Amino acid sequence: MLRGNHECATVNRVYGFYEECTRRYNSPRMWNAFQDAFSCMPLCGLVGERILCMHGGISPHLKSIDQLRNIQRPTDATGATLEMDLLWADPVPGLSGFQSNMRGASYGFGADILTNMCQQLNIDMVARAHQVVQDGYEFFGNRKLVTIFSAPHYCGQFDNAAAMMIVDENLICSFQILRPTIGRGQTKTVMTAAGKN
Repeated sequence: MLRGNHECATVNRVYGFYEECTRRYNSPRMWNAFQDAFSCMPLCGLVGERILCMHGGISPHLKSIDQLRNIQRPTDATGATLEMDLLWADPVPGLSGFQSNMRGASYGFGADILTNMCQQLNIDMVARAHQVVQDGYEFFGNRKLVTIFSAPHYCGQFDNAAAMMIVDENLICSFQILRPTIGRGQTKTVMTAAGKN
């Protein structure tokens, strides 16, 4: 399990988690315990040395996989840092390079940056979340990045499906789709660059 941008005290205190913890447990102690746990969660993971996973996206501060392995925990992941970018950065269709992120934190990045980063890190794909996508998953940058969103009918405001990515022993990725209606999900196999030599 990877840390997301809402597993930061400055975010989840504002968006209701603090209030929920203090209401249910009549004390901020439970909220504080969660913050301690969140600060120790990994910010990224590497599947089969070829698929880099994180909540947000890539960073202009990222130079090597070893840099990711050496991130010290616990961390608060605030400020203009690699850690913040792993939680907040977003791909931007049509963009070249990096630009300030419209969310007010981190960066947006173009497909050119993604391609260069995949070569630099010797990976095939980036898997991330952080944005609602209509069909539960959405590719970017010639399938070098996939956004996976696992909450159907998000906040009751979107008619989006949810998805889970399944990676087999050959690093072939497929997706379990959950529609926001009663019924069973569908499995859809989509060929990706991951797993190919």
